[in-house]
Parts: sequence; structure tokens; C-alpha cells
Amino acid sequence: MSGRQLAIGAAIAALAVASSYFFWPEYFAGVSLVAPETAKAAAKKAEGRSRPPPAPVTVAPAVAADMPIILFAPGTVEPIANVAVKTRVDGQIVEVPFKEGDLVTEGDVMFVLDDRLVKAQIAQAEASIAKDEASLRDAEATLARRAALIDRRIVTEASLDQARFAVEGLKASIAAGQALLDTQKTQLDYLTIRAPISGRTGSLNAKVGTMVRGIDSLPLVTINQTKPIWVTFAVPQAELAALRRALAAKASADVSIADGGKTALVKSTLGFVDNQVDKQTGTITGKVVAANDDEVLWPGQSALVALTVEVRRGMLAVPAAAVLPAQQGMITWIVSADNKVSPRVVMVERIVDQTAYLSSGVQPGERVVTDGQLRLAPGAAVTVDEPRPAPQPASEARALSGRG
Repeated sequence: MSGRQLAIGAAIAALAVASSYFFWPEYFAGVSLVAPETAKAAAKKAEGRSRPPPAPVTVAPAVAADMPIILFAPGTVEPIANVAVKTRVDGQIVEVPFKEGDLVTEGDVMFVLDDRLVKAQIAQAEASIAKDEASLRDAEATLARRAALIDRRIVTEASLDQARFAVEGLKASIAAGQALLDTQKTQLDYLTIRAPISGRTGSLNAKVGTMVRGIDSLPLVTINQTKPIWVTFAVPQAELAALRRALAAKASADVSIADGGKTALVKSTLGFVDNQVDKQTGTITGKVVAANDDEVLWPGQSALVALTVEVRRGMLAVPAAAVLPAQQGMITWIVSADNKVSPRVVMVERIVDQTAYLSSGVQPGERVVTDGQLRLAPGAAVTVDEPRPAPQPASEARALSGRG
């Protein structure tokens, strides 16, 4: 065989081997063309490049806490007492010793009417009484004299009866005069109009010099009692039982109102539950009473009532950010002692004040992820950032959400 034939045969064999590697690679899968030491180093380097670094997360411990059950309802501020001040007698106003919007105390003088005529009538009635009393003394003396002479038959029985009737008539006249005097004094008292309750005055409808009458329909001024004050609200009738328990326990409530772009909170206590359910709306009306010493609440104002009807003991609390929805329900990511994470299905009872209260799924002291959940996978390693403080029991004054 010539050298040329040998070269052609070697070329054909090489071509056959190359074609077999291209068309049937599975037969060469276990064949390595690189030295074993070089292959191991390359594999280790590739593995280092493919494994992601630990994800940074923020955690917080699960703690045992008391869960408040809070009813939320829009409310309206109403005065406990509202009195339209009117006059009982006719007259002209001569003095108004207060200003519109002033805070008045029960018994304060608000209007003074012209009393000169009534005082003159009182003086006349007193003079009439004095005259009748003098006549009575004379009649009584006459009666005594005739009674002493009747036994001697110096005077007749008729004259004695006449003297007795005169005494009785004068006594009746004095009683009538005294009644008239009391009436005039009452009229005089009516001419000074006093505040019937303590509260804040409204618009003044009658000023000095105005003639007023007892039959006028327009009040002189209206007084609203603002300290303390009611806040009326309504909740569905399904909450009636809870509302009645809260009334018996004198449950506390927080009334929040807008105050210059901020939210002002006022402490109050449940003080009233209506005796029937509204048939049209299916709601039950309640009222909370607030001391309102600084008059933050104003009659007619809209407010939000957060009534704590019950407190459940021994619940588990985690930050609300630690609870996420998933296909299997609500879950939270648990960080183990070796800083590896795993998802855990939890049962959320309620979310109040950015705190989630759980009935199952987490044990006290376990760390839950509050930030960075999107990059997690079961069994993944994490690095823990500065831990957040443990969730505190929800403040009734800052409870902003309802049932979980």
C-alpha cells in the first residue's frame, strides 16, 4: 500500500469520528477531552458564579400581645343639651352682658328687660297689703271688744258676727294681695333672663333696645352644651350584642377628627345604645361621651369613632408587613437560627394599627421577614439587617383598620 493511500485512509477515519461526535453526542457525553484536575477546577468556578449571594432582609420577632376588637363607624358631634333661650314676658331689652359665642355658666345673666313698671306694681301691691293689715288689726280689736260685751248683752249677736266677718274678709284680702305681690315679683324675676345651662352661645338674635314678647318664635340666643359632648354613630345590627357588652363595661373609644391637615384624637366612653334597630338601614345607634375640656369637638362636626368592644388575650403579634397573600393562603417567611428562610402558612385574626394578630402558624420568639420577601426562596440563605423592634400591642388611639 502506497503512502498516498495511507493518508487518504487516515483522513476518512478522522472524518468518520468527527461525524459520529456531531450526530451521536450522547455516546461521547462521558468522555472528557480535558484533564480531570482542570475539569474539577472549572466546575467549582462555574458553581461559584451561578450561586446568588444571600439576600438582605429585615426581621422582627413574633410576640404575645392583647388584640383589641375595634368597631369603626362615622359619627356626628352633638351637644348633650341644646336650649333656645326665650323671654317669658313682654318687655324691652336694656342690657346684654355677654357676646356672641361666649362660654356661659348656668345662672349667668344674659338679658335684662326694663323692670320699672313691674317694680311700681310691686310697690303698689305691698302698700295695699300694708293697708289691709292695718284694717285687720282694727277689725280684730273690734271683734275682741264685742266678744267681751256679748255676755253682758250690751252688743247683739249680729254685731259680733259682723265684726268676725270683717276680720275674715281682711285676712282674705291680705292673702290675695300677697298672691298678687308674689306674681309681680315673679314677673320681675322673669325680666332678668339667666342661662339655663352651661355652654357656648350662638348667634344673638336680639340686641339692646329690642322689644321682645313671650309669643315670639325666634329665640333670643341658643346655647349648646359642649363640655361634655356626645358623638353619635351607627353600626350594623349584627354588632348589637358586642355593643351591649361594651356599654355594660363602659368601653373606651377614640374619636378622630381632621384638625388643620392633621388628625386629632379625643378620648371618650360609650354612654348610650338606642333601644331599637332602625328598620330602614338595619343599624343600631350608639353615643360616646367625651369630656371635651379643650373643646376640640364642635357640634355638627363629622368624626370617626373607634370603639374598643373587646380585648382578646394571648394572641401573637407580628408587623403587618410580614404577612403576605399566597396560593395556599396568608404566609410569612420564617428565618431560622442559621439564617435560612422558609414560608409558613398563618391564620390572621385581625390587623390593627399596622400590627397583624395571628391565631396560628408562628411561635413566640420566631423571627419573621418584614422586608425583602420578593427575593426569597425556600431554604435560601439571607443576611439580616438591623432588626426592627417587636410589635407593640395596638394603641386604641391609633387604630386605623378594622377586621382582618
